[in-house]
Amino acid sequence: AFFNLLKNAYQALPGSGGEIHIESASNEFEIVVSVQDNGSGISSELMGSLFEPFRSGRKSGTGLGLLIVRRIVREHNGEIKVESEEGKGTSVHIYLPLIEKRVRLIEDSSPQTKSVIEV
Repeated sequence: AFFNLLKNAYQALPGSGGEIHIESASNEFEIVVSVQDNGSGISSELMGSLFEPFRSGRKSGTGLGLLIVRRIVREHNGEIKVESEEGKGTSVHIYLPLIEKRVRLIEDSSPQTKSVIEV
């Protein structure tokens, strides 16, 4: 997932003066990894269909990169947020949970009753 994000950021950079910033932050519930570039940005038209297959802003693009990133992130119970301004750059934020939500069944005093408790 991160390889695809970095590849997209690199391909969007201008010929000179291009920058890619990678940041991470966390709290007790999640980690956020952000990839930001000062490249060409994404048009508002393309932003609406960003995760649709075979939609790309580049002639040589397959339109599968961000779709794959989102699938991988969601397989890890995470979310992805994309912010972009055409001509100024793009920021992609990946939110991944640090604590897996578990459901445990606890038997009550009567054998027919079970309670669900989230841990």
